[in-house]
Amino acid sequence: MTKFDCKETDTQVVWHVEQKTLLAKMITDITCDKKDMLLFNYEAPNGLKLHNRLWNGGTGKGTVKLYKRTLMGYQLIDEVLAENVGCEYGEYV
Repeated sequence: MTKFDCKETDTQVVWHVEQKTLLAKMITDITCDKKDMLLFNYEAPNGLKLHNRLWNGGTGKGTVKLYKRTLMGYQLIDEVLAENVGCEYGEYV
């Protein structure tokens, strides 16, 4: 199962992704500063404009947390710091 949430603030684009299996869970939280991103006015090859506010960047930062399932819930196994993450966000029309 995967839960995905992405939001745009005044200064950042923020991603939260939670993935679960029967035995494990991974939570990824990434932010990318808009000042380091490009705002594209993308037009598809067929001439249609399918995205509004398409942000692209490569300076995302955040964490990836890995958990194993136990009888008491989830136990944190490792936390990975991520930098220079490729980031893309846009509203599909």
